[in-house]
Amino acid sequence: MLRNTPFGGTPTYKLILGLGLCSLGGAMLYAYFKNRSDEEDREETRNQTELEHQQQQQRPKEIVLKIVVDNEHVPLIMGRGGANIKLIEERTTAKIRLRDKDSQHKYCDISGIPEAVKAARVLLIREIERAPIVKVELQVPQRLVSKLNGRGGEIIQDIGRNSLAKLTIDTNGRNGKAKITLVGNQKQVNIARKLLDDQIEEDEELLRSVEEVEQRREPRRSPTNSVASSSLYSSQTSLSSMQPRDKLMAARGDDKPMEVYVSAVASPTKFWVQLVGPQSKKLDDMVKEMTNYYSSAENRAKHILTAPYVGQIVAAVFKFDEKWYRAEIVDIMPNQYNPQELVIDLYFVDYGDSEYISPADICELRTDFLTLRFQAVECFLANVKSTINNEPNTWQKSSIAKFEEMTEVAHWRKLIARVVTYKERPKVTAGVNAATREGTPLPGMELFDPAEGADLNIGDLMITQGFALPIDDAYPVRSRSSTPSNQSDSTIEELCASTTPVTPHSPMSMSLTNDADSSSTAAEDAHFVQQLEQLQHKLNGNDMASIDPIKLTATDYQNGNNNNSPTTNGHANH
Repeated sequence: MLRNTPFGGTPTYKLILGLGLCSLGGAMLYAYFKNRSDEEDREETRNQTELEHQQQQQRPKEIVLKIVVDNEHVPLIMGRGGANIKLIEERTTAKIRLRDKDSQHKYCDISGIPEAVKAARVLLIREIERAPIVKVELQVPQRLVSKLNGRGGEIIQDIGRNSLAKLTIDTNGRNGKAKITLVGNQKQVNIARKLLDDQIEEDEELLRSVEEVEQRREPRRSPTNSVASSSLYSSQTSLSSMQPRDKLMAARGDDKPMEVYVSAVASPTKFWVQLVGPQSKKLDDMVKEMTNYYSSAENRAKHILTAPYVGQIVAAVFKFDEKWYRAEIVDIMPNQYNPQELVIDLYFVDYGDSEYISPADICELRTDFLTLRFQAVECFLANVKSTINNEPNTWQKSSIAKFEEMTEVAHWRKLIARVVTYKERPKVTAGVNAATREGTPLPGMELFDPAEGADLNIGDLMITQGFALPIDDAYPVRSRSSTPSNQSDSTIEELCASTTPVTPHSPMSMSLTNDADSSSTAAEDAHFVQQLEQLQHKLNGNDMASIDPIKLTATDYQNGNNNNSPTTNGHANH
């Protein structure tokens, strides 16, 4: 068969051998290239696996965020047929699932990588905020508005932050009340209203406490001559309540009125106040508990003072009402009637008055009675000075008595105080705590009597009635002056109408001694005439009868002094 081909002369075995070799070579080549291809495929697969593994390691782990939503917001989140959730899932790649929490709320689980979960949460909150906007108006007492706006509006701002509602206050509401408007979705308004209700409840509780204090507190008076001769040390260096005093000082300059009781009076430039508030009832409760405790001879025996010292805080019985109070020992001295005995000069840290007392009438103070801050804060009446020439801080007894009458000292009548200035406390050398008390500022305040719907400025009344002089001739004297509300000052006609006639008992025409010299009387008369001329000038040309000060004879002075004997109110008249 191969005879006529080029292989015709080739031996058969060679042909067979050649074909065999060709087949073997082809098989080997096939096997080689096949193995090479398999290795490349395996390498590519291995590389792909490693790449996927690396990518998987670099991919952030999925998280699940659980938020709580109100049932009323579920339709906003779902949308019609779940369209909102599907759209949010497509835009963020996060998964959203709703499940029940309770009858009013549901859990909304958002799962996915952190970026996706964060984006989905933002979109869900945006859908919730699309809830219908509601507007609610509330009528609240004016005193509550003062509280809400206090400290730079801190409380009202906290309510806004916690509720996310918008709050606006209009002080010109109906029936003398203020109007607060709440704007936001229903949930935001509900939260804001709940927070406001809490403030209203707290304010009403405070009002009930103050009313209870005013109804139950008895007038506090010292026994005759017990404080008139007590030392001045106590009032200058006593341990003051840092919290009440700092609260008064913090109110200086922010035009914020505060309610106070005048608890003791030495003079218009030296008196003590208590801040009206929850601490008023706490003080009364503490006095009641102290009285019950120390009224027991057995309990007093547990707290006998063997070595009293100046500056010590003790429990002392107040002889006028037989109640026990906290007091500071300000001096220990021999009894002038019996030098073998000691007398202790006490300063009552919660009221401001002082008393000489026997060591047998004081006890060691139980430590838990120190938890309440000392309540008496020493103050001075701003913008006034004494009618005595060259002695602005030495007051006639009639002026002190008038100031006590106007403030109803220790009779627990609420007055409005506004701190307008301060002065440094006089330096002292006596007492173990004198050094630490120096530099403590004394608040100077204007006092207002909220009578007949108008706030009467007590300092102005003292001036216009002749019991004090303005500290500055340019000071605008007003018998009616508003507290930091927007009420306008009264007219000069009202001032003149309220000014009492000058009589032989008027401090404007009375000297301290029966032999007062005519020069001081003339100076007072001249100053009084100058004030009347200024009042006439402020009437803008209105006719006003010329008034001359009454000239007093020596007999008048004598009668006047005799009729102005010391009062027995005894409120720290040091």
